[in-house]
Amino acid sequence: MKITYLLMPMGLAGLALLALPGASAQDIVSTNELACSKGGAEACFYAGADYAQGANGLARNMPKAAALFTKACSLGIPDGCFYTAGMYRNGADGIAADPVRGIELYETACTMGHEDACSAAFAILRTPDKGEQDMPRLLTAFEKGCANQSMKACQWGAEIFYDGRDGKDPGHIDPVRGAPLAEQACDVTGEPYFCVIGEIMYAKPDSPAFDAEKALKMTGINCDAGVKESCANLGGIYHNIGDYQGAFTQYEKACELGNETGCSAARDLKAWLDEWAEWNARQAAREAEMSSMLNAGDYNGAVATAVSVYKSADWAAKAVNAASAAGRMGDVDDYDLKVLEYWFDGNGPGGVIKAEMRRRGIAVSGEYDSWAADMQTISSANQRFNAARASTSSYRPIESGPSLGSKPILSAADAAAQTRERYRHAHCTMNGNPNWSVCQ
Repeated sequence: MKITYLLMPMGLAGLALLALPGASAQDIVSTNELACSKGGAEACFYAGADYAQGANGLARNMPKAAALFTKACSLGIPDGCFYTAGMYRNGADGIAADPVRGIELYETACTMGHEDACSAAFAILRTPDKGEQDMPRLLTAFEKGCANQSMKACQWGAEIFYDGRDGKDPGHIDPVRGAPLAEQACDVTGEPYFCVIGEIMYAKPDSPAFDAEKALKMTGINCDAGVKESCANLGGIYHNIGDYQGAFTQYEKACELGNETGCSAARDLKAWLDEWAEWNARQAAREAEMSSMLNAGDYNGAVATAVSVYKSADWAAKAVNAASAAGRMGDVDDYDLKVLEYWFDGNGPGGVIKAEMRRRGIAVSGEYDSWAADMQTISSANQRFNAARASTSSYRPIESGPSLGSKPILSAADAAAQTRERYRHAHCTMNGNPNWSVCQ
C-alpha cells in the first residue's frame, strides 16, 4: 500500500535522539538516521526532514537532508523524491541547482502517485517556453502515476489522450492509452466528464479502444447518473444485440431525461413490440388450431389450412410430416400437393410430396404432361398458388414476425457483426443475464 508523507514546517514530536552528555548539535544523531542506516525507508525520510528543518536538536544541513531524502526515494517513499526534486530544481544551501535532475525526480515521484509531483511535472514538461517540453515523457509518467492512484495524472492524461485537452495539446490523441485513465478517474472521483469520455472511447465501434464489457459498464454508470445521451446509447447497444425489452427500458429512461432521440426510438420500438406480441398471439392460436386438427386426424384440413389460410411453408411442413408419419398422405387434396411441390422443390418434405404426386399420376414439375409444361413458365409461389386454385388471390407467406426496421441509435446500429457479438457476449456474461432469447 502506498503511503504519502508530508514534510511538516514544525519539528517532529516524540522522536528520540542519541547524544553523549555535553554533545553539540553537530554530534547529535537521531534515532531516525540510525534506523535509516538499517534500511528503514520512512526513517530516512524523517531523518531528512530533521536535517532540512534543523529540528529536534540537529543542525540544519541541506546536503545531508537531500542525501537522506534521495535514499527514502530509492526505497519507495514518494515524498522523498518530491522534496529532493525541489532542492535540485531550484538549488538550496550547499546544493547547486540542477534543473534536469530536479524534473527527473518530479517525474519519478509522479509515477509513484504523488499528486504535487504530477502537477510540477505537468507545469514543466508541458510548457514550451522553458525549453523543457517533453510530452511523451509526461504522458508516460501520467500513465504510471494514474496506476498508483494519482487522480491528477489520470485526469490530465485522459484529457490529453482524448482530445488533446480540447486542442491545447494536439498530436497526442490516443484512445487506447486514454480510456483506462478516464475509467480510473471515473471510478475514483465519479466526475461525469471522465465517465463520459471513458464511455466514448470504449463504446464507439470504430474506436481502437473499443471494449464491449467496459463500454457497457461505463455507459451504464453514466445512464444511472442521469446522462440522457448515455441512456439512449445504452438502449442502442441493447437494441443492436437483440435485447429489445432492455432497449425499450433504456430508451424510455433517456426520453424521461429529455432526450428526443430516446423518445423517438422508444415510440418506434414500443409499436414493434406490440406488433410482435400480437404476432406471437396469432402464432399461439395457429399452434392450437393445427394441434387440434392433427390430433383429430384431420390431415387434409391441417395441410389446407397451412397452405390457404396461414400461407406458411413452416406450418405446411409440420402438417405434411404428420400426415406422412401417420400414413395419411392420401388425404391431402391434389391442388395442395401442387402448391407444396413448388414450395419445397425437393427440400424438407419435398420428397414425400413428389412421391405422393407420382403415386396419383399427377405431373411433377419438369417430368411430364401439360401441367409440367405449364410449370416451366411459372416462376413464383403466387403464380403456382393461383394456378392450382384457379384463383387470383394474393399469396403472401407468413413465416416470421413483423419487421423491426432500422435501428435508430448509431453508436450501436452501425456496428459490424463482430462488434455485435462482442456486445452480446459482454451483456450475457457480465451479470448472468437471464434473457434467453439473446443469451442462449
